[in-house]
Amino acid sequence: MVRQFRSATLAAVAAAALLVSACGGDDSGSSDDKIEGAEKSSPAASPSAPGGDADAPEIKLPQSVELVFENWESEDPEEQAVLDAGAQSERATYEAITQDPPNPDSEHVAYYHAEGTGAWTETQEWIGEFKDSGATVEGTVRFVSPAVEVHDNGITGSLKYCADESEVETVERESGKVLSSAKPGDVVQYELVLQKNDKDVWQVSDVNGKRGSCDQ
Repeated sequence: MVRQFRSATLAAVAAAALLVSACGGDDSGSSDDKIEGAEKSSPAASPSAPGGDADAPEIKLPQSVELVFENWESEDPEEQAVLDAGAQSERATYEAITQDPPNPDSEHVAYYHAEGTGAWTETQEWIGEFKDSGATVEGTVRFVSPAVEVHDNGITGSLKYCADESEVETVERESGKVLSSAKPGDVVQYELVLQKNDKDVWQVSDVNGKRGSCDQ
């Protein structure tokens, strides 16, 4: 898996000579595709530290970034734990990107990504590109249409969802200059593989993304 920066805003930055890696998968498809649920105005709230995990870190995002998780709920406790871990992995990554400077070695990122896996290594590299280029992100990302599965072995699972990244801007940290803005309809479909570690924490071990498509 090759990790690419997941928003079209960074694709534009790369074109402007900021070397940014992207979150694996295919970059094909039309950016005009719409995702079901993206227009909902009252998303279900997701806590910054899931109640089922007493040791979960408290993740703090700046006011300039909002991550919205819509219908991110399941009646099954194990499925909910996978949903929470997937949401927390996104929050931890955006927290690391928006720190000054961006922090590829964030303990919060490490908490939700399995060490030694492609997801962990490539997330570190992705955050590192922001650090090297002096860039950050601002805006709102909406995560919708989650489909979660806990496998029969009870220690692995999968999570598929869509991200509407059309309200995100890439900003030069020092000057505040907007380097690029996403286009309307800029969506990505993600497929995560997760596994439980020896402390029963669900962690992301693999991520694949397909830009411009959000079929479920």
